[in-house]
Amino acid sequence: MLDGQLTSIRPIIEEDIDTLFQWYSDQEVNLWATGAWPLNTLLNKEQLAERFLTETTDIRSYAILAEDEQFIGVIGFREFNIPARSAALFIVLGAKTHWDRGYGSDAMITFLHFLFRQWNLHRISLETWDGNHRAIKTYEKAGFAIEGRQREAYFVLGRYHDAILMGLLQDEFFALHGKTRLYSGTQNHSEHK
Repeated sequence: MLDGQLTSIRPIIEEDIDTLFQWYSDQEVNLWATGAWPLNTLLNKEQLAERFLTETTDIRSYAILAEDEQFIGVIGFREFNIPARSAALFIVLGAKTHWDRGYGSDAMITFLHFLFRQWNLHRISLETWDGNHRAIKTYEKAGFAIEGRQREAYFVLGRYHDAILMGLLQDEFFALHGKTRLYSGTQNHSEHK
């Protein structure tokens, strides 16, 4: 388990699937997570279980827990490129009661420490749509920079929006957040600085 100051990150387990299904069926969560509605809700519980519980080389997903160990979101990576030491990051906070309270930033910074230190990744990228200001602010707080945009790549609520492409290099992240971070699941969140 990875411990941050507000969050912990662990593998997704079978008991998480019902909650994931609720999030995937929630229009507001889908809107901010992907800019898509209702596309993600076409998955049933069995398909979600297969997606999240079957480990593949394409996508790795993990559960985000709050201090009380409540399951509040998902974080992970895809497009893992071994020679380039790169991957694409994704994060979804499905528990709306935890929005705008620092949980997304904490989980992202904790997970980025893990990817840059343990996996020795050189570069991490991500993508969102231009109307998702909350996500862009969170990504910039973690150190991501806007590298480009794809014009009218998203269709959200009847309008086209640009895709915002962001990237972060290992040395940029360490310059901003330092190289050391503890990951023991046995320590208090408050001990991690």
